[in-house]
Amino acid sequence: MGEVNRRRFLERTTLGLAAPPLGMAANSKNNARAASNHYRFKLGMYLPELGMQFDEALAKAKEIGAEYVTFNTLPGETPLAQMSDQEVDRMGERVAKHNLIIGMLHCGNPFKQIHLADLELKTLEENPEYRKERNDLTRSMQIAARLGVRAVNAFTFAWPGEYSAGKPTWPMRWLTRGGVISNLDMEKLVRAFSGPVEAAERHGVYLVLSMMPWNYTNTTGNFRRLAERLGSRYLKVHWGPADNLNSGEADVATAGFLNVRPYLYSLHLKDLHVTDGLQLKFEYRPLGRGDVDYLTILRSLRNHRCDVILGVATHFQTPTGSREEAMRINYSNLKEMIRQVEADG
Repeated sequence: MGEVNRRRFLERTTLGLAAPPLGMAANSKNNARAASNHYRFKLGMYLPELGMQFDEALAKAKEIGAEYVTFNTLPGETPLAQMSDQEVDRMGERVAKHNLIIGMLHCGNPFKQIHLADLELKTLEENPEYRKERNDLTRSMQIAARLGVRAVNAFTFAWPGEYSAGKPTWPMRWLTRGGVISNLDMEKLVRAFSGPVEAAERHGVYLVLSMMPWNYTNTTGNFRRLAERLGSRYLKVHWGPADNLNSGEADVATAGFLNVRPYLYSLHLKDLHVTDGLQLKFEYRPLGRGDVDYLTILRSLRNHRCDVILGVATHFQTPTGSREEAMRINYSNLKEMIRQVEADG
């Protein structure tokens, strides 16, 4: 890809505004200053998106502008759940060396690819796969408590056949704004998370559930239903507006925000464009260049003074294939959107 085409791509994918008149610029600065006195956006980054070794990724994240980082593995090193306390302490020191904060701990991706249909309600805790990943989740709580990290992350099980039979329930899920969780499946989810929620309370950390189209908390509505059943103040959400929208929840920036607002801990920021939802056809795009109304979301976060971490991801590819470049584009776009929101006063 030639430099001219690359430059055109960057012009399309970064958000830019023409310079306002001097008077308007002064007013915007005053508004931004006033807004910043009341609310500050907390910028985070999901390190694996950079595709670098741990220490290199930490340095790059700090350079790009992150304050908080999350990660589920240290490439080429001991898996997090198997680390000794000494290795854990060393990991914490490596993060602190770059003046970064671990926003949330992931020991792998607990419950991400376990099909809920494969678990029996009465013997759920005896399932070897569930038991192993629950132990990993408990270890993440121990590590979080040791390092002073506020939260740990888990996923919420796969819909029937999601990873084994070609996503057979997808059309139903799209047409019903995320799918209908049966009474039996809800009982399984409640049972599966009751123990981890109690463990989170004992360790004094939040259990933060992720959202993805392939799991049961694919929409804000489905997350809210589960959260209300579990009824714990230690349960939070890692809100993924793009994943919600990709699951058929078109009003994610408005009604969706109201659903998750009491449970917000952080956001998973990426963007996409849905071309045919029923057929699961979509493409990832830079932040602000897809279908997600991030300006409305950022305004709502500011107006309600939500204490959340904006966890920037990428998923889209640049013409050069550079993962660092993709992250820089998303950070640039996010900062421009934040400037627009702060300029609104």
